[in-house]
Amino acid sequence: MSKILVISNNEFINLLYVMNLEVYLNSKVILVPSVARALEIFKTEKFDIIVTLSMINKEDAGAAVLNYLKSHGKKIPLIITGTAQDEVINESLYHLAGKFGIQALLKTCAKILGITAKQMAELNIGAFYPISIEPLLGLSKAPCHIYQHATAKKFLVRQDDPMDNIISELAKEGATQVFVSSGDRLVITNKISLTLIDKITASLKNLEAAPVEKKVQALSDGYEFAAANLFSSDEIKQQMQEIASASARVMGDVARESNNVKSLFAIMMSNQDGYVFTHSMITSYVAYHMIKNVTWGGEGQVEKINFVLFFHDIFLAPIYLKYPGLGSEISLLENDLLNEKEKDIVLNHAKLAAEMVVSYKRCPMGADVLIKQHHGMKKGKGFVQFYMEDLSPLSKILIIAEMFVEELMKSSADKTVPFSTKNVIPKLISEFKSPSYTKMVQSLINVPL
Repeated sequence: MSKILVISNNEFINLLYVMNLEVYLNSKVILVPSVARALEIFKTEKFDIIVTLSMINKEDAGAAVLNYLKSHGKKIPLIITGTAQDEVINESLYHLAGKFGIQALLKTCAKILGITAKQMAELNIGAFYPISIEPLLGLSKAPCHIYQHATAKKFLVRQDDPMDNIISELAKEGATQVFVSSGDRLVITNKISLTLIDKITASLKNLEAAPVEKKVQALSDGYEFAAANLFSSDEIKQQMQEIASASARVMGDVARESNNVKSLFAIMMSNQDGYVFTHSMITSYVAYHMIKNVTWGGEGQVEKINFVLFFHDIFLAPIYLKYPGLGSEISLLENDLLNEKEKDIVLNHAKLAAEMVVSYKRCPMGADVLIKQHHGMKKGKGFVQFYMEDLSPLSKILIIAEMFVEELMKSSADKTVPFSTKNVIPKLISEFKSPSYTKMVQSLINVPL
């Protein structure tokens, strides 16, 4: 059995990595919360692979582990997740951009261990399979029969019976794992993946007293998890609505509590959040201040537009992760880096996102229409050349706020021209021919810079 060390202080990542690496690779996984703890454990234990988050408590964890391995002459394959881009540095060092991209992590680990996809599917693991106790602590009912020992015929917990107290007591007694029938290991993994959505949602609902920086980090985790699971099971995709609804409320809190655009932008940049999430978060702030200054604006419109902003560009997130140097969305269609399939996604991303949210049972009324129209195209395909008058007022606010943020991000990238609302407003007005747009553009003067 291979042995993998995971270095992470993110409770969601911990759950995701440990469970999947154990189940799909038949590996023993040791989890530690810091580089310091990892350096201690290196003294007594050997590992086949080390997986670490890029940043832990604002420390460059990837660099620290790599320096240790080099200075001690250890050639242990190191996978760093949450980096700027996917990249194979050499046969012992791998960068993975998506922290929540579990398929990419499993594929990389399998390659290092010399395990093919067929071998992963046909692992000969015996009648019973060990499952770490920690990921089970969030389950109230047993998704399958659970045993305390691999050789015991007596159930610890029967399928569908309450299990939280039993598992908690075992953990207190020092137990680290229980067992399931080998045929049930994927059943329990899928169930735990769903509890991860519950945990992310619960964390977003309990941030009232948290500082803006912590709220932004929680939003980033929720967004990245959703983007990584766009093509997961229907059950997981349906549950994403819970993350989005909770996120919409927190995004509103961030907009109210942030002093100005530049301070919020600085938080996003220090967190190294991706282009799509950063763009959406700053657009939320700008749209909030625009809505605040129209007679028909209110909290309902703010929450709806934040729900829309969570999903409107979500199909672009994997593309920006793959090519971190990309600029504005409209330029992507001319970019030679993208293949034809990726360009088709760019062309149709609004339509794809609208089709996803309209299937949600509690989707805010009209959210799918706003998503389709966020580039001015009523059917959600392509980018408009002439902005039509008969779009909804919220669609117009969304279009204008996004254009404002694109100008901010361009200015931040080249640093030659200081960003100024007075300079940007005339530029945006020139994009529109209708007085209704012009009036909304002028309201940007109320956005604190």
